[in-house]
Amino acid sequence: MDEEMAQKLQNVQRAIETLKICQNDPPDEITKHYGFMKFDENKLDFTTRLSQYIRLSLNTNAETIVKFMQQGWNLPKPDLIISVTGGAKNCDMSARLRKIFQSGLVAVAITTNAWLITAGTNAGVVKEVGEALNKYRYKNRKNGVDIPCIGIASWGYTAGNEQLDYRPMTFSTNINATKTKQAFMKHHQNQIAHSVHMDIDDQYFVRNYIVKEKQKKRCDLEPNHTHFLLLDDGQPNADTVLPLRAEIEKYFRNINIETTTETAVESFIPIVMVLVEGGPSSIRTICQALDSNTPVVVIKESGRAADLVAELHACYTDNESGNATRPQTGLAKSSSKETEINAIFAKARTDITGLDEVKNDLCRILNERKQLVTIFKFDSKRHHGNLEDAILESLFNAAKFSDDSNEQNRRKVELKLAIAWHKFNYAQKYLLTDTTISKWKEDDLRRALVDALHRGHVDFVELLIEFGTSLEKLTNGDLKQLYAITLTGYRLPVKGKGKNHICKKDDFYSDYFHLILNNANTNNKLSPLDDNISLGKGAPQDLFLWAVFLDRFELATYLCSKTWNPSIAPLFGAQIYRRAAILELDLDIKQQYEDHADQFDTHAMSIIDRCFDHDEHFAVDLLKRPAVAFNNVYPLQLARKATCKSFLASKCVQKYLDHQWFGCINYKRKAITFRVFLCSLFFPLLPIFSIFLPYIKKHKNNIRSTPDQLKVNQSTMMHNVIEPVQHKKKKRVQWSDKIAYFYQAPIVRFYYYMIFFIIFLGLFSYVLLVDYFPLNIYNERRSNVQNLRIPITETILHICIWSLISEEIRQFLFVNSKREYVSGIWNIIDIFATILYLIGFITRFIVLEPLFVVSKIFLCLDLILWFVRTLELFAAFEKLGPKLIMIFDTMKDFLFFVCFLLIFLFGYSISSWSLMTTDNQVSWNYNSDGSLFNATVSGAGSGLWTWQLLRDVINFGVWKIFGQVDSIDGTDAYSVVTFILTILFVAVANVLLLSVLIALFNITIQNVQMQSHRIWRYQRFLLVSEYNNKPPLPPPFNTIYYLYSIICYIIKKIKHYNQKHRDGIL
Repeated sequence: MDEEMAQKLQNVQRAIETLKICQNDPPDEITKHYGFMKFDENKLDFTTRLSQYIRLSLNTNAETIVKFMQQGWNLPKPDLIISVTGGAKNCDMSARLRKIFQSGLVAVAITTNAWLITAGTNAGVVKEVGEALNKYRYKNRKNGVDIPCIGIASWGYTAGNEQLDYRPMTFSTNINATKTKQAFMKHHQNQIAHSVHMDIDDQYFVRNYIVKEKQKKRCDLEPNHTHFLLLDDGQPNADTVLPLRAEIEKYFRNINIETTTETAVESFIPIVMVLVEGGPSSIRTICQALDSNTPVVVIKESGRAADLVAELHACYTDNESGNATRPQTGLAKSSSKETEINAIFAKARTDITGLDEVKNDLCRILNERKQLVTIFKFDSKRHHGNLEDAILESLFNAAKFSDDSNEQNRRKVELKLAIAWHKFNYAQKYLLTDTTISKWKEDDLRRALVDALHRGHVDFVELLIEFGTSLEKLTNGDLKQLYAITLTGYRLPVKGKGKNHICKKDDFYSDYFHLILNNANTNNKLSPLDDNISLGKGAPQDLFLWAVFLDRFELATYLCSKTWNPSIAPLFGAQIYRRAAILELDLDIKQQYEDHADQFDTHAMSIIDRCFDHDEHFAVDLLKRPAVAFNNVYPLQLARKATCKSFLASKCVQKYLDHQWFGCINYKRKAITFRVFLCSLFFPLLPIFSIFLPYIKKHKNNIRSTPDQLKVNQSTMMHNVIEPVQHKKKKRVQWSDKIAYFYQAPIVRFYYYMIFFIIFLGLFSYVLLVDYFPLNIYNERRSNVQNLRIPITETILHICIWSLISEEIRQFLFVNSKREYVSGIWNIIDIFATILYLIGFITRFIVLEPLFVVSKIFLCLDLILWFVRTLELFAAFEKLGPKLIMIFDTMKDFLFFVCFLLIFLFGYSISSWSLMTTDNQVSWNYNSDGSLFNATVSGAGSGLWTWQLLRDVINFGVWKIFGQVDSIDGTDAYSVVTFILTILFVAVANVLLLSVLIALFNITIQNVQMQSHRIWRYQRFLLVSEYNNKPPLPPPFNTIYYLYSIICYIIKKIKHYNQKHRDGIL
């Protein structure tokens, strides 16, 4: 917050010095009255809403003021300016009309990226505007986006303006200011004679502005405005600023005329004035506005001036169009019209004083510019109670009846307004038609397309593209402009960047896929980054990613279909939204991101499956090829990283997995799975049996690898897929190749590992049951061998486990993402199993009874985890895989159930056991006459706690959950209460809680059953990918393969070094 305020003040000071903005007294001195306003006495913190203000001379021209607002306040260029005028002191509107006015005004400002301009006073209609803004900020406080609301007020008319006076100050010698703060405070230091201590409010020019009592002929400022222009002419009169306000609003039309290469018409910003109630000053204001061709919306029934203008407007329009059926002479018409007008003014004089001074101007302007006036009545069928529709109508009227003779410019303004208000039907019917499309310039349609993308209107984007507007014609400057948008919707979070920070394209790319950015930067270095250079063929991809980053989901879904590879683009969208869900802290928004990712996942699945239904070979080949349009990323790798379960469960991916699972074995033959299993089972005779399996010849040229070769058309890709199929029938597979193909097939590796696990678990069980003893340091016999330290079976077991550990280490080292490895449930089980084994293995070599006990316990627990680990093998079978998913999901329900059950269990067990053991702890001794002699406590009340007590308490209650209830003898009060508690506990535990658990299981199974097949297909993809990368030999023979791989790697490095050395000599 400190840096942000310092930067804002630095901008203001720079603009004041550059534009030479002066104060009124003395007239030629640079103004020193500027900074922030705080409308309460609370301490300044990050929750405080501040308003910026500046005091300047009334003689300052409008052009200078507008430039200051751009340069000093850094206000973004608006798409519409709404000037609100009316009752300055009172505004007696009905509750319903007030609500419609406030909600409609804010809706228009948000929809059109508008500025609001008012008189800034805390009274009348301006107060209504402030309350509307306050309600909007409260409802959208998470968004952090504010509506610029600028108050143009008189300094002399402002109550409590002495609180905003300039105070000379400096930093004390012990203040460590940053270089930024010193830069913009330097000009103050030469005016100070002594050093004073400053609080944070003075340091950042924050003024507390609080007016507790009303002052005569003065009014305080409205606290919900964002900026104030306080114009000073030395007089306490609010009306003196009206001419300059009109000039400022008029100059806003050409706000960018000197800052861009666009013409004045191209940078035209529409302005509309809204009249609510009001008096003579308001009438003068709207007359000046209509003279400048500014449309006016009059809120009828708001009172005084607004009602007067509404009646006069009806009079002029009725006399023009309503009396066509009653022919009258010109004199009669004039007399009747003048009589009606006089009657209207006579009625209005009772509420408006000084009306005669503005009568002639008002009548003249309404007669000449009545088309620019729109009357809004909240119960009218014309606007259906929507103020935004009335404002839009007035802007359309201003465009149609403007003095501009250029029809093209008027049409551009109308299209811009239609896009801003999302009036698609109007644009389709009147602006973008088969007859008018030839009249449009290509650059105008391009700008309209940027505007439609800006606002996220998919229908407008589609319509403009349909009429020939190309995405490829958009420029780098257009893309930068789109990334700078922050007013509508949320953008995705970026690590290290706040929500209000405007992020550029590189910020998103570096955070969401920095590995891809490296390749992208390499390509970008080859082409200039001039803003005027068109995006070219990469435009759909760039715009799609922009739409995703700015969370324009519907627009992103549409642009996805325009990319070169519409089956890969949704995977990118899913990956980005998964990443955003990790960075986002708000749970609702996080869930929204996850939903968007799932929708992109489903979208990608539908596209690839539709392609698969049309052409199976082509669709499968797409999965094997990198996506050229997206930096040569492989689809399956991206889908796995983005956890796109639906895409990986698609028919096309499953067909691809069939090819991968069997390798070059012809899986279409009868009973091929069982035949492969038999060949795998007889390991010593493997080379003999494997050659009898059916194989398909492997063609290395099937998949291209270089980027240049990847740029082929669909027919070439189809030829590459069909060609191997034709050769399969012609070429026979050699027996040596058959053995190699057999070893390379993931299904063979899977069977090897399955057989190994069965043998491994049998060996592990045998060792723990009958062949696990302390380390033989006493020269005894082990496995019928004298002085053997460890039995032979245990030695083999350790070799097997260490080979499993080495395989797990290999997976961890070569996995793409360590997060992905840790997120896998089977990998977590492997980690815990390894930890338990290492503890048991280490303690096993220390010959002490306690440590031997620890060793065997941990190894037994380790055996349990290895048994559970074998459940992963079920994922390979279609009938068993979904059942495994159901088991895991029901276990989640069971864990929640156990938490509830433990509460009842401990409550019952502790209470009942304490009652049952009271007689053993306390003895009551009575005399022969029945009187109490004394009460003794067992062990003098100490030493009663033991760990056995905790076990007894649990043992007493836990078996009753399963219906094993022992009878409770005794007739004393303790036994009776325990008996009653037992009945209640058994009823709750056996009847209520177990019934609830069964109901939960049923619901979970029904829900899981609907998607279990999809999840199993995803698990199958992970399984095939895992076994495709495993060594061809199972543990413990995998160590041989590792040694062979290491030797090959060393030889390769030596050859590479020698070749490099020879090249250096040459």
